Amino acid sequence: MILDQKGKLSVVQALTAGATDSQNVIQMAAVDYAGITDLWLTIDTNIVAGGAGTLVFDLVMSEESTLDTNTSIVQTSIAAVTDLRVATIGRHITTINVGKTIKEMLEASGSDTPFIGLISTLGGSATITIDAALSPTEPQTLHHKMVVVSPVGVPAIASPGSGE
Repeated sequence: MILDQKGKLSVVQALTAGATDSQNVIQMAAVDYAGITDLWLTIDTNIVAGGAGTLVFDLVMSEESTLDTNTSIVQTSIAAVTDLRVATIGRHITTINVGKTIKEMLEASGSDTPFIGLISTLGGSATITIDAALSPTEPQTLHHKMVVVSPVGVPAIASPGSGE
């Protein structure tokens, strides 16, 4: 699907060996990027990686919705499925501010309506299910929320002579 604004590139997208385009690509007019300074790419683990092999996630810009001819904006490479970023549900595989980079790339390319999407390439027998999005604010993961917003209260301190 082609989105006309920032949003979800992949939602519970299962990936297997080979190259796979994101479920959605974003096509915004270049003028819509003019004031952007913050545009966060976030890729999260939805179902942990399995098998064995490498995982490469490449945010690209293209003149086609199929992303066949493209220019890499930013790439994250992971050498093994044991890396905690892909071995833990809710962890960020990557989160990076690409707003200024995209803006500069658009100015340099002269493109009026680029497509932006994610190409995931898994080597060997690796598998994973991901969520990915471009958003104007820095997102948090389930793991981060559990650490920052802990339901555990401050432990009580026993008073002297209470037997505790």
